[in-house]
Amino acid sequence: MKVSIVIVGFGNVAQSFVALLLRKKAYLHERFGLEFSIIGAADRGTEKDYRSAYLAKGLDPQILLESKLKSGTISAYPGGGCRDSPDDLIKTANADLLLETTSTNVVDGEPGLSHIRTALSIGTHVVTSNKGPLVFGWNELRRLASSKGINFRFGASVGGALPIIPTGRYSLLGSEVKSIHGILNGTTNYILTQMEEKQITMKEALADAQQMGIAEANPKLDLEGFDTAFKLLIAANAIMDANATLKEIDIEGIQDVTLERVRSARERGCALKLIGRADRANSTVKMRVGLEEIHPNHPFHWISGTWKSVLFDTDLLGEVLVSGGASNPRLTSGAVLRDMLDIAYDAGYLTHSRA
Repeated sequence: MKVSIVIVGFGNVAQSFVALLLRKKAYLHERFGLEFSIIGAADRGTEKDYRSAYLAKGLDPQILLESKLKSGTISAYPGGGCRDSPDDLIKTANADLLLETTSTNVVDGEPGLSHIRTALSIGTHVVTSNKGPLVFGWNELRRLASSKGINFRFGASVGGALPIIPTGRYSLLGSEVKSIHGILNGTTNYILTQMEEKQITMKEALADAQQMGIAEANPKLDLEGFDTAFKLLIAANAIMDANATLKEIDIEGIQDVTLERVRSARERGCALKLIGRADRANSTVKMRVGLEEIHPNHPFHWISGTWKSVLFDTDLLGEVLVSGGASNPRLTSGAVLRDMLDIAYDAGYLTHSRA
């Protein structure tokens, strides 16, 4: 079965995903009877406006990657380059599935929100790693997908490769999730770990993280706790039906943490961690992000470096812990593929059982 894809946003995650399709082509066909065909792609390239490439018969993944590498834009694809806007490309291609991987906009979720809205409106399934549309448009997009009978998957947006959303939404089915607690940001966890283990200052640990490529040049969203808050909000809304907004979360970051505070926690046998908490209180879900001293008898105490971890508390299954390694484009692309295969199963594209 051939499943056609349009990709909007062709940064590191999308490029890693296309490379993954090349590596996994034979496996996907043999194991699932599937062939993913990329028929359209759009990116900003070296210009501020979007450029795109489209061929109904399919774009060659290797040439697509080479075009991006050589010229900085996929519109250099031989014979397939055009200047259609992403929304026009989505409508023209009318693909089975949209992969939306544009950068997260923390102001209003655009343009990713519009891209996903357009795709769902015309009956195109959607997979995204973009947190912005989910933070600012969750209720709208959820209802639109439901009304159209379309699948909308976003597991890669929360924790990258760590299956937080799939675990909460599928593995815990039938249980009431009473709370979600987690170390959701690998950058801040790495910085706090370095401060504790190397006895260095925040400034020094941040510089190390930036040199390692773990922290962004502008790490404000990580350090001030907003990235953790975004992920916590998405998880709480999708898993606990919190129906909450970002303004309802009490947010404290690590930007002002001192080496003295880290040492003080260590003297008490504790590790300082940035924790996101969503707790059900009657009919509401209360959320906060803040620094906490974690005792050795708690599993979060041992989550170091860029690792992340989430603890679910449920009424039927008790406590369920999910922990995993660092997020990077290669691992996140694996989460994207997982979401696509999940859609393929639900949509009846698989010719083989996934069992």
